[in-house]
Amino acid sequence: MPGMNRYFKKVAIGLLLCALILTGCGRSLIFTTGFRRGEVFRLGSRGCKIGDVRVYLLELQKQNEALYGDAIWESSDKEALQEAVKEQALAQVTRVKALGMIAVSRNVMLTKEEERLAEEAEQNYYASLSEQEIKYLGVDEKNLQRIFREYALAERSYNSLGDEAEQVYEEFYQNTQCDLNTKYWQSITLKKVEGDLEAPGFEACYRQVFPEAGESEETDGTGETEGTEESGESEETEESEQTEGAEEKSQQ
Repeated sequence: MPGMNRYFKKVAIGLLLCALILTGCGRSLIFTTGFRRGEVFRLGSRGCKIGDVRVYLLELQKQNEALYGDAIWESSDKEALQEAVKEQALAQVTRVKALGMIAVSRNVMLTKEEERLAEEAEQNYYASLSEQEIKYLGVDEKNLQRIFREYALAERSYNSLGDEAEQVYEEFYQNTQCDLNTKYWQSITLKKVEGDLEAPGFEACYRQVFPEAGESEETDGTGETEGTEESGESEETEESEQTEGAEEKSQQ
């Protein structure tokens, strides 16, 4: 989906340097206490734990390592780059949670087939992880399946809003309080996690079973159009043949 992809695409290091503000929790960001253990932020009445955020952190880390090698760990700008990755991950997971809440408020739900596909994507993702990556994430397969379902629901939610998606999203943030567990968030540091950089990541595993709406619609639409044209040509040929046959009989 084009709109969602703007927030879930690979981020170049130059752009990451611009992401050092807390874009994830919107305009109503409030720093507070009283969080549950491992809770990073609370959006409205819903909390988000570190395991969810680490899925996005690992995704961004691997993307940057694949594109730029160990710059995120060894360059002179490593601290700024790591902080940028953290804030980008926070922005992504917050957006997913927000779109999910919007979906619930509008009675938008996943179909049984979409739930099955989300489970399939999770299985592919889990199989691609190294032991070190699994340990780093600290979430079991049941929670990973939930994270994939939430991602799919966020995309369905965004698509269902059409041209009003960004406006509805902005209005949601204007009316929703987002509390960040500042002390805990600041204590979280990135670390290099050994894994296969060529293995499909979270987004890749998701797209293997959930192709982008534009791509699938274009393919299906082309096929349907071709089929319709062929059918139309066939009907025109039949009508022409019937007309010619009737004229021959009339002349006889």
